[in-house]
Amino acid sequence: MKLSTFTAENAHEAVRIVQQNLGPEAVIVNVRQLPANGFSRLLNRNGHLEVTACVPDKPAPQPAVAAGADDYVPFADSVDNSSPSPRVERRWRSLAWLESLGLLPEFADRIETKLRSVNAGLPPPNPIAEWNLVRDALATFWRPPHKNLENTGRPHVFIGPAGAGKTTVICKWLTSAVLKGEQRARVWRLDGETVNTSEFLTLHCELLGVPVERFWNDAAATEDLWFVDLPGVETHDAAGLKKLREQLQSLPAPHVHLVLNAAYDTELLFEQFHAFATFLPEDLIFTHLDEEHRRVKLWNFVLGTNCTFGWLAGGQKLPGEFKPAETALLFPHKNTR
Repeated sequence: MKLSTFTAENAHEAVRIVQQNLGPEAVIVNVRQLPANGFSRLLNRNGHLEVTACVPDKPAPQPAVAAGADDYVPFADSVDNSSPSPRVERRWRSLAWLESLGLLPEFADRIETKLRSVNAGLPPPNPIAEWNLVRDALATFWRPPHKNLENTGRPHVFIGPAGAGKTTVICKWLTSAVLKGEQRARVWRLDGETVNTSEFLTLHCELLGVPVERFWNDAAATEDLWFVDLPGVETHDAAGLKKLREQLQSLPAPHVHLVLNAAYDTELLFEQFHAFATFLPEDLIFTHLDEEHRRVKLWNFVLGTNCTFGWLAGGQKLPGEFKPAETALLFPHKNTR
């Protein structure tokens, strides 16, 4: 995969240049604003955009395999010895592996119960067959993310503790929607119990040509996507949580997204989830996946909550890693073992 860099005056010109040079299948992987220097400041005071794009490599043809088969068995080599041993001896090596990567014992028990109807609860001797059965059992608990979130006439509001990455999620979503999807968006950067100091969001919106407002007013809003950025609230901040509830009630049927930092300890993440669950979030968005190599632990929130996963995000690059959640993203990949 070869990366190419282009310079443009604005977001719409950037999309045109990328597609003109690389074709309609091109993907924008990063965008940043260049400072305006010298005489160019008189022509474009915000500077130009530097856009990095590529055409994804086409996957090599794979040999035909039986339906549902997979030659990757992540637990085949060994169970991670750096983690405590499971509280019980697991007959299914794949379940022991999931526990070693952070799956809580009660949820491993649930999966094992689900598997009792298979071979009297005994794993098949073939590790590929075992892993496929366990993946299928996990898939029965998965709730697909919501679709058709654009052009609903309802604002997307991102809530969660400070440092979870809410503003970065908005910037990633904006970059993807405006540069890749050529959608129109509007952002409201509102204060909460504390002042919203996310100046970076305002600068990023100016870079993309997206209007930003500091007070809620949807009278003239006709864009496809509406985003509301609010300051983070700590779980023990009663005044902040009360203010957040009042703000959500004042907005027109908002899409509420709960954003959590995947690199945090599971116990802390559950504490944060329960603190914000009363706001009835539409989905969960996990961030900082580049800092958490044990994505398996996120299955605790699939099995232990009634909340859908929306997006998975990693890193500070824009758009960087920002993908609709799916089960395959919660396991190690073959080339990262």
